[in-house]
Amino acid sequence: MRIRPTQSLLWITPRRAFAALTRMLSGMPMQHMPHPQRLSPNVLAWLLVASAITLVIVWMVAHQRTAAPDRSDSAIMPDRRLTPGAVDQGVTDAAICAHDWASGDPPQRGGDLTYSKAARHTSANVKREVFAAYHIANPHDGGRSWEIDHLVPLALGGLDVAENLWPQSRTGDGLNAWAKDRLEYRLYRLVCDPQADAKALPLAQAQAAIRTDWVAAYRQYCGNEADCPAFGGN
Repeated sequence: MRIRPTQSLLWITPRRAFAALTRMLSGMPMQHMPHPQRLSPNVLAWLLVASAITLVIVWMVAHQRTAAPDRSDSAIMPDRRLTPGAVDQGVTDAAICAHDWASGDPPQRGGDLTYSKAARHTSANVKREVFAAYHIANPHDGGRSWEIDHLVPLALGGLDVAENLWPQSRTGDGLNAWAKDRLEYRLYRLVCDPQADAKALPLAQAQAAIRTDWVAAYRQYCGNEADCPAFGGN
């Protein structure tokens, strides 16, 4: 198609413009487009630039890495008004590492369980209430998509109460419930099973780190992924 410099664009549909541009770029002859559906040089140049920008954007979207979720997302960080965190003030550093707890609310000494197993009794009613408080529909899928998570984990003396619970995504990219599980296991080992040449991490310090900002704690204690293997089930 021969384009006269004096021609102006009167009207053209996006589909026709794209088809015409594609034929020009591929070296194929363009079908005749009856007047007034003709492109001026300025409009053709604009279409070429717009197409190039579109291709660049498509390429960037296709090749970019998945970004970590926004920290403000309640699936990652709890609402402090609903979930300030709660700990058993009667548990000491040595006691939390013992395997002599009996089930209770809170657990009592004299059994053969870890504190975590002795304290775990979150009822279905409590879980429904926590979902409702966060305006999240309970998927009833056995915890595959959401975990009603303890902000301060039971393994570190957290209480099994609503003030210490919130729905955390298991399926989100990056900082999801699986990542927090690894952090919890790492902190438990630092408190109860430190390396031979290292001092044990004080229980109160571990509790404060995960209670205040578990994402910052994850970056501090799990900067090396080898230090944070899969959760060990304390």
